[in-house]
Amino acid sequence: MKTRLWWLMVPALLAVGCGPVEEEQDEFVDELTGQVLQRATVKYDMHRLLEDDNLLGHQWITTEQVQAFLTQQGSYLATYRDPAFSNKTAAALIVERSKAFGISPLYMLARIQVESSLVQSGTSNNLSKATGCGCPDSSGCDAQYVGFGKQIDCSAKKLRGYFTDLDAGRATVSGWKVGTTKATLDPCSVKPTNKATAALYTYTPWVGAYATQCGRTTVGGSSLVSVIYHRYADGGFNWGAPTSTGCVSETAGTTVPELGCVQSSSDAMWRQCVSGVFTAGSTTRPTNCTQAWPWCSSATLGRSVPARTCVQSSSNQQWSQCGVGGAWVSSPMAPDSGAGPVGACFEMYWL
Repeated sequence: MKTRLWWLMVPALLAVGCGPVEEEQDEFVDELTGQVLQRATVKYDMHRLLEDDNLLGHQWITTEQVQAFLTQQGSYLATYRDPAFSNKTAAALIVERSKAFGISPLYMLARIQVESSLVQSGTSNNLSKATGCGCPDSSGCDAQYVGFGKQIDCSAKKLRGYFTDLDAGRATVSGWKVGTTKATLDPCSVKPTNKATAALYTYTPWVGAYATQCGRTTVGGSSLVSVIYHRYADGGFNWGAPTSTGCVSETAGTTVPELGCVQSSSDAMWRQCVSGVFTAGSTTRPTNCTQAWPWCSSATLGRSVPARTCVQSSSNQQWSQCGVGGAWVSSPMAPDSGAGPVGACFEMYWL
């Protein structure tokens, strides 16, 4: 999960007479985009690469916005559909799978570009390892994570897992923790000042060429994520802003109000909307939920299913959809429209 850069050495300029000789100026060439980056752009604090909200926010971003952004960038992903995920578009997968784990779709776009160049590339190169998830530097990608949709899901799920550990005061799986000094593979000695930075180094344990205190090697590293993220966030594209308070939930298919709770369709963990951001997952439902979207128990299937799931009952052949509060609501149009009163069916089960 690291991106390499090449060094470009500018020839020294020789002064006439007794004046000093100017030293060589180092420049960096981004191997993915070919962009030459001057030393002046190497400015990020390796101890605080991004803010927590940069990785967890932007839950209001829509599939339509991401689609427009990919089209603007001339991306191959603008026309891609993943057959392994019901032929969904790349934009839909980026938004849906990111939000399913409370991860920012804007951060995910930056991660894709850093790892595979797909956001700004017109070719399908590296499609199967779009986020570098499950793809260690020492070997190829784990077969279970090969494919665009699987890569988005893998990346979002792993990042959420890192935040779950950090929210609980634990170190991440590779030992990164806020306020604890640890060596990267550059090597650099880094002491993360926030969870986002600890999570980024867990995903990619290199500082790279874009931080002020260390790095500046031939590795793009986690500091490259800051460069690309800010380029996308501040580059003039209108990402909008939240139109209402609450958290957009892919599981619920709606905006969950403040302190609303959702049992995630991805891992059955409970997450609560607090100040516009979903908390880390827990196995038990919070006690102060203003509204809740739990899984519904289905006698037909003999198990519980996530919110918005549509099931044809074995008792009367009628269709129902899992709704707010774990209640089943009548959905007679589900087999024709693929949706019910709660929204698009998360999954559909015919008899």
